[in-house]
Order: sequence, then structure tokens, then C-alpha cells
Amino acid sequence: MQFFVFFFLLLSSCSNDPKEVETYVSNADMPIEVIKEAELIYTEQGKIKVKIMAEKIERFLNQNPSVYFSNGVLVHFYNDSANITSTLTAEQASIDDKNQQMMAKINVELINQKEEKLNTEQLIWDEKSNLIFTKKSVSIATKDEVIFGDGFESTTDFSSYKITNVRGSININESNDSLLR
Repeated sequence: MQFFVFFFLLLSSCSNDPKEVETYVSNADMPIEVIKEAELIYTEQGKIKVKIMAEKIERFLNQNPSVYFSNGVLVHFYNDSANITSTLTAEQASIDDKNQQMMAKINVELINQKEEKLNTEQLIWDEKSNLIFTKKSVSIATKDEVIFGDGFESTTDFSSYKITNVRGSININESNDSLLR
């Protein structure tokens, strides 16, 4: 009988106050969706404009709804003829739904059709203005030179661009081609 009373007291003393549990587990910090090996496609008037491929996508609905790519991201930007005009890769990226911006970060690389290559640690694509930009340090390698700066702005096709605070350039020829290897 004593065992039964002890067991009853033990069970009656165990309860979970929802408010107390909420302090330990916050849904705001947890994704509402996790997708593996996914593609997101942005279209305008039925034409593909951007394709984002990622190993892992997490979607959050906190104060600022966002999508987070934690295991690398590959982004193709397209022209009106559905041809790829530039390709962006990064280790991480996030999409801010409210501001309609995607921020790629860590080992970011952008390559255009002329095979010009931009490298930086952070790059932002603004969907509303259709511009790609950063205030971080950048390097752009073309067939003839490497240009360094502390800011960058371009359209998504990366066909023409503006670099701010240019620090210098290195002309590429056969004698110093080994510097880039």
C-alpha cells in the first residue's frame, strides 16, 4: 500500500506548466520547415529569372521571416531568353522575405558569361532593384587583370559593374600568370 501511495504522490507531483516549458523551448528560434537537396525558382511573367539550389534550406517565421541555406548554395541568374548569365556560389546564404534580399556569405564567388570572377565574403542580391552589391572587400579577375576594392555593385548578369575604393590592379600576362595559380 505504501508503494501505491508513493507512486500516486510521484505522479501527481509531475506536471508541466506550459508557460514554464515555453521558457525552455522557443518556437521562434526553430525552423518551421527543413528541406534537403532543394531548388527554389523565381519567375517573372512566366520566365525563369533565378534558380537557387541548396543541400539544406531552413525556413523561419520569427519577427523577420527568412530562409536560411547553411550547407552551401548555388544560384543561377537568367536573362529573358532563359540563358544563364551569371552563377553565384557561397557556403551560406539567407533570404530576408520582408526586404526581398538574399545575402550570400563565406567564400562567395560570382562568375559571368565572360568568365570574369568576383570573390568576396559577402554579397547581397536585391530582388526589387535587381542589383548585386557589397561594401566588403572584393577582387575581380578578368582575362587581363585582377582588380581589388572595398565595394561593388552590378546587375545580376555581372556584365558591367562598379567597384568603389579601388586599391589597385595587377595586369596579367605570361610573365606573372604563375601568380594566379
